[in-house]
Amino acid sequence: MKFIVIFSGLLLCIQSLSAQTDTLYINETHTLALVFPEPITRAVTGHPNYQFGYDTVSPGRLGLLQGHPGTASNLLVLTDDSRAYSFALVYRKRLQEGHRFVKEGESIGSVGTEIWLDPLGQGKNHSTKTSLQSNSIQYRKASTYFLEKSRIVLRSKCRDGIILRLQDMAYYGTETYLIMEIENRSDIDFEVDFVQLFIVHGNPRKRSSYQKLGMEPVYRHQMPLMVKTGHKQRFVYVVPKFTLGHKEKLLVELREKRGSRIIRMAWD
Repeated sequence: MKFIVIFSGLLLCIQSLSAQTDTLYINETHTLALVFPEPITRAVTGHPNYQFGYDTVSPGRLGLLQGHPGTASNLLVLTDDSRAYSFALVYRKRLQEGHRFVKEGESIGSVGTEIWLDPLGQGKNHSTKTSLQSNSIQYRKASTYFLEKSRIVLRSKCRDGIILRLQDMAYYGTETYLIMEIENRSDIDFEVDFVQLFIVHGNPRKRSSYQKLGMEPVYRHQMPLMVKTGHKQRFVYVVPKFTLGHKEKLLVELREKRGSRIIRMAWD
């Protein structure tokens, strides 16, 4: 899977770089704004308890970070100038800062362009900027096509007046496109905190055999920030291509930003 391959290569590259990892303290009630010297092109957190949002359509310098109680983790960010930034993530009830301007000197080094290999494995190098622009255009065109084409519903889940629907799932290239919809039938506007995808195996009541693996998106299309009362919003979530094995299920989790509403929908 291209996204995993890219960041696997990136992690191997930064292991040899001697730079100290800084620590960011975050929680679920406040957003920590990170402003980088150059536009963000890729970012990943080590645990689904932590979410880092940034513009994948028109890359910008701003990223928004939030987290939930649990184990500590880390954040890895790659910017348009091929510089990598690494941070440790720790949950804390009270934050000391709400924003931070990241300096170029905080970078752990430059990863160059050697890890951006041809998706077919032919070993042809591309510049970071050209590759990202090409991927972004491809994701956007494919997402628009699937949104217009999809009219079925594979699965839906309703809770507290919020309906989460998995309308379709399509494979294109090395990615899986999930067409989803959020409908708000409640009396309160629903502010989206995050949508997270997991592949789960086994029964959660049997901890010894239960596994829950998070999937980081490579692209989000028309992802809503707010779904007002009486309205619905369709969007596309793009993840590396996957297939569900025996006794495996796809779990979609939708969480409200300033509230307690959580919708979990399973599909197999």
